[in-house]
Amino acid sequence: MAGTFVAKALGEGQVASAKGTIYTVPASTWAYIKSITFYNTNATTQTLNVYLKPGATSRQIRKISLAQYESYEFSIPYLLEAGDLIEADTTTATAVDYVITGIEET
Repeated sequence: MAGTFVAKALGEGQVASAKGTIYTVPASTWAYIKSITFYNTNATTQTLNVYLKPGATSRQIRKISLAQYESYEFSIPYLLEAGDLIEADTTTATAVDYVITGIEET
């Protein structure tokens, strides 16, 4: 029997200045991450770090320098399982907005 697939914005908000979770795959769910977009709302350049945490260990997958009012999108697909996390941090709290889009299968 096939699962239920829902395409949607999986997460949105602002990145903190300390590493924190920006998306957690819900229980009994697989997530296909289609894209993650970041936008620097600040007048100064922000250094953004993005991490994947499948299981116990967090691994850095991107380090991005975002100039004033610049956006960055990466669309390398990721397939994550229940409990996996996407984490991020940036130079200044609330200076970088994000939107994560993809599909969840339950």
